[in-house]
Amino acid sequence: MCNCSEHESTSLSKMTAASVAPAMRPQVPLSRQISFGDEESGDQSASTDLQPIPPFRLCKLDFREGCYQINFRPTASLVSFEGTLRVDRTAPDGGADHLIVSGDLYSRLPVIKPPIPPVPPVGNKDADEAAADSSLTSLAASLSAVDEPAIPFPIRRPRIPIFPRARYHSYLRVTSVSAPVAVPFPKKCELTIVAEQFNYMQPPAGQFKGTFPATPSRTVTMKLSKVPAPFPFSLTGGPFYQGRLFEGGVDKGSITLAWVSKFFRRATLEIDTLVGAVRPAPVPDGAGGTEFFDTVFARTGWQLTVVQDQTNVPVPSGVVPTNCWSSADLHALMTAVRNPATNLDTEWHVHMIVVPAKLGCSRGIMYDTIGVPREGCASFSDDGYPVSDSSNFGLAANKKQRDVPRAFLRSATHELTHTLNQIHQEQETAADNSIMTTTPSVADVLGGPATGEPGVFPDQIKLAHNTNVRHHLNHMPDPVIRPGGWPFASWFPTGAPQAADRHDFEPSELGLTVTAATDRVALGQPLDLTWTMTNNSGVSLRAPNDVSIEALFASITVTDGEGHERPVRPFVILCEHAKLAEIAPGQSVTASAKVFWSTAGFAFEKPGRYRVDVAVSWSAQGVMVGVQSGIDVFVDYPTSSSDNHSANLVLHPEVGKWVALGGEAYHLGEACRRLQALSQTASPAAMADTGDGAPAPRVIDGFADLMPDRAKLARLRPELTADTGGRARGAPSRAVAPGRKRAAKAKKRTGRKG
Repeated sequence: MCNCSEHESTSLSKMTAASVAPAMRPQVPLSRQISFGDEESGDQSASTDLQPIPPFRLCKLDFREGCYQINFRPTASLVSFEGTLRVDRTAPDGGADHLIVSGDLYSRLPVIKPPIPPVPPVGNKDADEAAADSSLTSLAASLSAVDEPAIPFPIRRPRIPIFPRARYHSYLRVTSVSAPVAVPFPKKCELTIVAEQFNYMQPPAGQFKGTFPATPSRTVTMKLSKVPAPFPFSLTGGPFYQGRLFEGGVDKGSITLAWVSKFFRRATLEIDTLVGAVRPAPVPDGAGGTEFFDTVFARTGWQLTVVQDQTNVPVPSGVVPTNCWSSADLHALMTAVRNPATNLDTEWHVHMIVVPAKLGCSRGIMYDTIGVPREGCASFSDDGYPVSDSSNFGLAANKKQRDVPRAFLRSATHELTHTLNQIHQEQETAADNSIMTTTPSVADVLGGPATGEPGVFPDQIKLAHNTNVRHHLNHMPDPVIRPGGWPFASWFPTGAPQAADRHDFEPSELGLTVTAATDRVALGQPLDLTWTMTNNSGVSLRAPNDVSIEALFASITVTDGEGHERPVRPFVILCEHAKLAEIAPGQSVTASAKVFWSTAGFAFEKPGRYRVDVAVSWSAQGVMVGVQSGIDVFVDYPTSSSDNHSANLVLHPEVGKWVALGGEAYHLGEACRRLQALSQTASPAAMADTGDGAPAPRVIDGFADLMPDRAKLARLRPELTADTGGRARGAPSRAVAPGRKRAAKAKKRTGRKG
């Protein structure tokens, strides 16, 4: 493996270039390429043979690549700000100077005791010269200084700081940097940074996606001088700057920048392995070393710490680990075995569980939420590379992942990168040989008609993110990227973009039809939705082979009568088999979903008229194309107390997760309790108690194939069925799930898989 304590200087040459520009821009502020100002000519040390002619002086500003800790103290304010500034000087998409700079600020509680000031210049030397001869920068000297306060132990070299999510304040999109090589006397050597600041509005309680303004909240200019680094920043060996921040020429306060790492961001990957599974292992890099998760992310610019945690995790009761796992069973396992001490406000932490499964299960999976968004993912060691996914798997065809180490590591890294909120390149740019292209598409890129080299998969797999994903990982705002932040893909345009953003097929070419089991639902009743994409043309068209929302090409948007849109995001991201494929004339691709709840909330929160739209979108060589269609739905007003009671029972996030997981999620205790209570609302005793003579609530019909199984509930949740012979107290002796006989009919009608 590489020495992951340092950022590889060769990352630029090893990076995989995106084949085309992104089809659509993210709906968040994002730094782009910039150039150094006119006063700067590369920020390189001057040649020893050519010295500036007086009265000029050399500037040794050393604005090096990496992460800086930034501290801003506004004038006459008790609130200060701290954060990170990422200086990317080897950005493949950074223009002629390969430069992209971005930052994030977090609010900070008032500091009662002022920080220790930087060491002042010595004698007649200016700040730049004094920095080279910095005084008390060693640990020994700092501990021995008479006037310095005692330094608590343990003493640690500063590293990339991580701040609580609730204190996030703003994103900095840097638009220019000036770092002169030389200046005339008496002008000071100053680093000048101009940035657009986007102030963030935190999400409402219980939600995770806040909002950024469409335009900058303000533009600020930082004027910084290099000074000796105070302890403990002197331990990093990097530059330290202090100066003033201006807005419109007005001094707004003091600011410091302290270099802390050659990396831009840091995170931890925790890997647990089930009994019988095999976790991914390091693979040869072709140069005498090895590649692993940490080296892949080091090349991107991240410091990733890999913790090989629990091995031989017991198989959950009732689960056959060598079969395809249900979404509920895997979600329950991940909930149970993740490290309970994890604090996402102090650590960017991702949990990966490796289970066996079998061929054809789709190599891996990511959940939008375990407890909070994007906490974890899973990889399947005994799934692999069936020829049904691609005819270009070469020597890996029909083999298990555990037997193809390089492809296995690539697939697991793909799922890991999903947890950092990155989407498929077939959606954003185009299929290529990089991590965030799906495995079948990588095989087709390598071994397709354009190359004619059978067997290049898996040996020629590039274990690298392309330039587009690298840009996102390093420069998107913290809340979008960090685990526990924004829900998956919520930064990407969904629904039906404007015509200027996307080119739709004519219905005579590629059509999309959307149907529902009914156009009227009760408040709290899931809507069974089905859509079919059909090639109506006379030629084969390249389009997604899977249009389920779990495969990410399709999106659902619900619009209420007042025009408020709400996306229905996939809770389970199961997409490793999806790709762009040839759809023959007359061929159709169908998918379905229960429209009820997602991490964006409930689809139908109140009675009234709604529009449900389905859009299938992808990138065709950098141009967003697709199809869209929709239906109108009416949510009925409750007409009885039992209707109101039933709606109140099911309109709860735990029940939403139960539905999103396809039912059988017995680890969700509150969902079990509420659905058990719902099953009782149709009993004669319950109907008699209402006293209004109303029929059984219709909500229960929508849960006919989702109600808890009585035997499993008695075994897994005995507290709900104790002393009742397997029934909840007061429940009739008939089946717990009224209408269960209708479940098979509902599945058959909607095409939903069990």
